[in-house]
Amino acid sequence: MAESNRRRATRRAVRRLIVSVVKSTALAVKVTRSAGVVAIAAMVATPLFVQGAVERRWLAYVVVIGFFVAATAASWLVHDVRAVWAAVVVMTVSLAVEVVGSRTGIPFGDYEYGSALQPKLLGVPLLVAVAWTMITLVVYGMYEHTRLSLVGRTIAGACSITAWDVFLDPQMVAEGYWTWQQRGASFRGIPLVNYGGWFMTAVVMLVLVHMVMTVATGHRAAQQHHDVMQAEHIARSLASLMYLVISVLSTIGFLLFFADVIVALVGAFAMGSCWTLSRVAAVRRVVS
Repeated sequence: MAESNRRRATRRAVRRLIVSVVKSTALAVKVTRSAGVVAIAAMVATPLFVQGAVERRWLAYVVVIGFFVAATAASWLVHDVRAVWAAVVVMTVSLAVEVVGSRTGIPFGDYEYGSALQPKLLGVPLLVAVAWTMITLVVYGMYEHTRLSLVGRTIAGACSITAWDVFLDPQMVAEGYWTWQQRGASFRGIPLVNYGGWFMTAVVMLVLVHMVMTVATGHRAAQQHHDVMQAEHIARSLASLMYLVISVLSTIGFLLFFADVIVALVGAFAMGSCWTLSRVAAVRRVVS
């Protein structure tokens, strides 16, 4: 009799856990979609205002924070609270890197932040750290659970994060959010050393995220294998979609509104290649 009661109690506990997971998954998907739509709307609206206008500055906050919330929620599907801890770690470390970088020129080159983006901490706009966290979580999710090895995912992910800066830096410099004093070879006024700094920093960020995300918790182990696989697929698809949307809208922006075809073409090729690689790696994992 006691054994039978224990079995019934176990089955009820498992059913409650499954229901909780389903509700959590549905909520995370809704948050990702809603925040993503808001961010997309802000990206579309940005060119409607004059360069340097206060409206563009506020829209920049909406874009970055919107995609940050969407990326964190998508990551929550697979990693639960670890997604939040990963975000905290990346935000903290990226802020530290930017503080060092803006004061010493290492690893990005010689640059200086303007006064437009507020608030600041130790001279660095907090929005910059949020942006680093957003793109890191998007890219990590895009390559997670693919056929690539950990080293392969890290290298491909670092390239994908750096590819985003092909669009980001020229636009932000044009808005007056920061300026470059670095001499030497450059791309559209952005020192090439900056992209090397981005790659190295991105590697560190992705490794840190991997370390946080792989910390064992008992929650996921209790789920059915099918549920875990489904959550992984949804999370990866959402991250991949966010990266694709950012690349497409950035390309359109530079082609039609920011008057720089070179940045549009190079950025589209860089981000498009990285996105294609992630999709090929994901398809091969499904097929195998």
